[in-house]
Amino acid sequence: MASTQETRLDQEKFEQGMTTQQYIDQIKVNKDPFVAIYDAVQVPADSLGLFNGLSGPVKLAVFTADWCGDAMSTTPVILKLADSTPNISLQVFNRDDELELSNSLLPEHRAGTVPIFVVMDQEMHQMVRFIETANALVPDIDAMDAAIDEETAGLEEAEQRRAKRGRRTSYRVERAQAWGEVILKEFVGLVTEALAAGQGGLPLQGGTKWPPED
Repeated sequence: MASTQETRLDQEKFEQGMTTQQYIDQIKVNKDPFVAIYDAVQVPADSLGLFNGLSGPVKLAVFTADWCGDAMSTTPVILKLADSTPNISLQVFNRDDELELSNSLLPEHRAGTVPIFVVMDQEMHQMVRFIETANALVPDIDAMDAAIDEETAGLEEAEQRRAKRGRRTSYRVERAQAWGEVILKEFVGLVTEALAAGQGGLPLQGGTKWPPED
């Protein structure tokens, strides 16, 4: 059943996605911080160099959700990379409209995780599945949550929820470049590894681990 679902990410399905601008235009939640992160991130030259040096474009399908904090940090960074080189053919999907398909791209125990970034060759063979965000970023996210918990301690419950949500958003925007470089290093490194591997053992899976590694 899972393999049948995976075949749905074919060329016809891929072409049904959105460009970056089309995706931004329909964002309902967190649009301003998403755009702020996209605009702030400067893609490192070595990340662009990998893709600009390819003989032809790879394809990138992005399954994301505007309500997700990890998507707020990660999706605009990878979209900025894709929009900065002619050698990434990009299509963006609202994960909530593609739940069956997106879950088929995840390990069974991680159903529902978002965002998902799938890199494919021209024949739609999957090379990389990058899940959620960079694993190297997890300690920074944990530190963010701990700092915000301390800042908002003592507030009434409803006020605390609002304060935490707003502080997490501003925290992510403030760190757009630093976190973006971590995300791109891990994402581009995984693509580099997949390109070197040929067809053996693909797709490679990267991003966060679950359960988290010690």
